[in-house]
Amino acid sequence: MRAVRFAGAALTLAGTAAFAGTAMPAFAAGPVIAVYPTFVAPGGSVAVAAECRGSKPDKDAKSATFFGTTLGLDSRIPMTASKTEAGVFSISVKLPAGIMPGTYSPSVDCDNGMSGTAMFTVRSLVKPAVVVPAGAPVTGDGITSTAVGGPLTAAGLGILGVSSIIGVFALRRRKANASK
Repeated sequence: MRAVRFAGAALTLAGTAAFAGTAMPAFAAGPVIAVYPTFVAPGGSVAVAAECRGSKPDKDAKSATFFGTTLGLDSRIPMTASKTEAGVFSISVKLPAGIMPGTYSPSVDCDNGMSGTAMFTVRSLVKPAVVVPAGAPVTGDGITSTAVGGPLTAAGLGILGVSSIIGVFALRRRKANASK
């Protein structure tokens, strides 16, 4: 499956070059570089494809080098040339399991003088820990949560007493009406 994706990236670059023409504009100083996937976990693989085409077919690169030093890999890794398109190269590298999360941009150099960077991001697979609550819930710091035996306690007991008296009279009145 990786080879299919890798070939797809190389063909995409080749198709883009064929669509745009073989001549590169004057402002294009570096190769066209594609990276798949752009977000990867530590220990995962990254496929890099580079199109190192010159302004004329005889200016196309014959070889390309991927620099893996910043990733903890060999410093100079030769890229594989496309069998169908001149100046198109690809490589798939396996990242070390201990690589730190962050954005990386290793260099790609072509033998025709072009160079560029392949940018991708390493994301950690560690999920944040779930916090389990412990102890009593924090309910605030108002007067109702800290005061005991104050004026609100007396008012609450008074309301409770009055409502009890009203309830007793209501029940007696109901029994009196029911017996008539």
